[in-house]
Amino acid sequence: MNKHLKWVVNQWIAQKWFVLIMVFFTIISSAVALAYPFVFKKLIDLMSDILSNPAKYPAPMQEVKKIILVFLAIGLAEIVTGFYPSFRAMLNLRFEHSLRMFYFKFLTRKDYRFFQIFRTGDIVTRLTDDISDYPKISWFLCSGIFRAFDSFCIISFSLIVMFSLNWRLTLLSIASLPGMMLIFYLTSDKVYKNFEANQKAISEINNQLELSFSGIRIVKAFVSEHKYNRFFDTALAKRFKTEMNMIKLNTILHMIWNYIDYIAQIGVIMFGGYMAVKGQISIGTFFLFYTYLSMMIYPLLDLPQLFLSGKQAFVNIDRLNEIKEFPTQIREDRQRIPLEEFCELSFDNVSFTYHGKAEPVIRNCSFNLKRGEKLLILGSTGCGKTTIANLISGLLLPCEGQILMNGIPMDNLDLNTWREIIGFVPQDPVLFSGTIKENVHFATEDKTHQDYQKAIRISQLDSEIDSFPDKDETIVGQRGLGVSGGQKQRITIARALIKQPQLLILDDITASLDAENEEKLWQELNRAYPNLAAVMISHRLSTLRYTDSILYIDKQGHCHKGTHEELVFANEEYHDFLHEHLKKD
Repeated sequence: MNKHLKWVVNQWIAQKWFVLIMVFFTIISSAVALAYPFVFKKLIDLMSDILSNPAKYPAPMQEVKKIILVFLAIGLAEIVTGFYPSFRAMLNLRFEHSLRMFYFKFLTRKDYRFFQIFRTGDIVTRLTDDISDYPKISWFLCSGIFRAFDSFCIISFSLIVMFSLNWRLTLLSIASLPGMMLIFYLTSDKVYKNFEANQKAISEINNQLELSFSGIRIVKAFVSEHKYNRFFDTALAKRFKTEMNMIKLNTILHMIWNYIDYIAQIGVIMFGGYMAVKGQISIGTFFLFYTYLSMMIYPLLDLPQLFLSGKQAFVNIDRLNEIKEFPTQIREDRQRIPLEEFCELSFDNVSFTYHGKAEPVIRNCSFNLKRGEKLLILGSTGCGKTTIANLISGLLLPCEGQILMNGIPMDNLDLNTWREIIGFVPQDPVLFSGTIKENVHFATEDKTHQDYQKAIRISQLDSEIDSFPDKDETIVGQRGLGVSGGQKQRITIARALIKQPQLLILDDITASLDAENEEKLWQELNRAYPNLAAVMISHRLSTLRYTDSILYIDKQGHCHKGTHEELVFANEEYHDFLHEHLKKD
């Protein structure tokens, strides 16, 4: 509980001026709402007194006019307080926006292990459904708490007036409050567990949706629509069950609270009416008690509702903090060295094991790569070639050993500056919704049109862009569904080249280029970037002619570096690997 309250206070501090305005609005709104019955009581008592003692009031209308003027002042104040709900809704949106941006920044810093554990649909749910709307975090931070504060003000001001008039009748009015608090205490854990189960069910539905739509081509190609309909139906049934459990529990709690409060209201009416008939209180006082009691019914329900919605919001807070506090391998609590240029890359006895795997995929790997050197990584499927590429780019960090850039360990480097001088073309080309030009310019804002045209030309994409009706303004679609696989790959090559990298990583791009276009690519690269270092992963042995050295990864995950001639005569496993590939070709 304390950690949740501390979290709420921190969010309020971030929006302190708006919160202070809300406090002011709430107090004024409560005072205006309570002033009307009190002034009306004065009017009733005045009219009764005028009728019973006319001699006491030689100019009765003067007294009545004074009260009418007070009514007019209250009316003007209500115009101002009419903006209170709108301001409260605006602050809800401010909390929603700030929270979403705050937690999204943490997501962009996570490593691969995080995205192995948390699925896309679950992350989307936490950043959307867990934050917005009733009774989630943004609503609770403003509307939930300030509705309860408004109710507290109404109840407090009412009780002060009521106690000053008749303490017995006042005690009868608040007799239901201890019962409500007891019910909340007995059901709070049940509310938390039900709401947590419901949020998990929502995450599961979003996971199923993301899985179905991102792989829609495969779903249709394998005629699996009915299978995914069953998956989605199962997820919906689970959510329906958890939603119904929440609705049933909330309905029962509200019914109990309503009946408790109605019984108290009937008791006040009967007891207060009896006192008015006996002359123990005035008609105006009875009207005031009845009106205040009517005004206090929903506030009395709002106070337990604060605890109920608080329990639900605390679930959302815990879910957001779970992804925020998930540990990453990269520590951000120390000063790091920026890297301005690439001179040399070194692997020093590097080993890497994927999360949840017993055996390392890379074992004691050591090699050097100098400026201008072209390195081809070869090995059987699953031997760790892409792992090497991801380690170089800093997407993965070694479990043992160290990686050095210009003699500086990666642990001490500012990885952002390192990635700035790298051009990375992944094995699976990833495009974003937008145009071809927007995708090429994705990571750059300061490049000229000449830089753009140069990247397009080298990546062998210019002729294909000319064939599109909208040229480079062609929309590629979600995940690049609007272009072919080869075009997607060449767009990602252009996206890497426009950065004018000093080290280029190409992870198996030969599928998008035939032998002729591959030769043109390397001719253009060598002409445009003579000092460019490159790391290539390829299954096409013809790529050997464009490289200076080879890094062969054997089946045990050990690395062997040398020229093609050196490895053919010195490494029997490399010789057999080439022989097998030549037979397949």
